[in-house]
Amino acid sequence: MKYLINLNKQKSRAHLWDYGDTYCKMYSTGGMRKKKYAVHDSTNNREICLMCQNVWNEIHQYKEQNG
Repeated sequence: MKYLINLNKQKSRAHLWDYGDTYCKMYSTGGMRKKKYAVHDSTNNREICLMCQNVWNEIHQYKEQNG
């Protein structure tokens, strides 16, 4: 799992990164300033974006139920 993080803001949340966009789609829809974010291998002790977490959970629950 990769994470998109704004290192300039210590209280910002880490977004789950899916190789081109965040799970919450904020990256592709212009909801964040792309220049301020970078992809990392860890959360750097930050909370995960709730919307990213909810989408990830839905995807994995669907995969478990439908093989």
